[in-house]
Amino acid sequence: MHSPILNPLPWSVWLLTLTIAGVELVLWAGAHGLVNAAGSAGWRAQALALSGVNPAVQGWMLETGQTPLPHLARYFGFGLVHQGPLQAALVIVITAALGKVCAERIGSLRLLLVLALSQAAGGFAFGLVAAPDAWLIGGYPLIFALAGCFAGQVWHEGSDTNSRRKALALVAVLILGRLALAAMDGGGMDWIADLVACLAGYALGRALRPGLRARLRRA
Repeated sequence: MHSPILNPLPWSVWLLTLTIAGVELVLWAGAHGLVNAAGSAGWRAQALALSGVNPAVQGWMLETGQTPLPHLARYFGFGLVHQGPLQAALVIVITAALGKVCAERIGSLRLLLVLALSQAAGGFAFGLVAAPDAWLIGGYPLIFALAGCFAGQVWHEGSDTNSRRKALALVAVLILGRLALAAMDGGGMDWIADLVACLAGYALGRALRPGLRARLRRA
């Protein structure tokens, strides 16, 4: 009997997971002296400075009205760089699991669009509320965006209350766990990005599901 779990991952999920793994491998190798390049030990710190979302930078853009492409790219790239291999591995595993389910429902291109916009929304929300010297890095908003997207699809497709409860339970567990972790970390505002990304993933996943043109024509 063929199990759907063994089906190949959609190309969008491969793209995300391999990109995250590749970035982490390069940064890890540099930090451990496995790359013969000047300054390789500091590549992770440089990647944080180049791709992390920073409230001071965002505030400058809002105040001046300037939006340089390198700064705008931060909102779409910060989820690809992590603080270490354990964080990257967790993001890869959950992205592969939830991303497969979501991509099979809405398609790879739609999934990438949902994740990009949801992550950007989470990063922007973080920039509005966090301290000026704070930095947002890592793929946790991606995980929450996938959870929101998954919940939206199951809620839409669920023909019984039990299916919908399972979808909401997944999101509730992630949110409660994230809030507990935030409390243990001493009040960082990263969790704002995660929650906003989750809500955006839910809304965008439902709005962009197949059949959007037909729904707009009926409206």
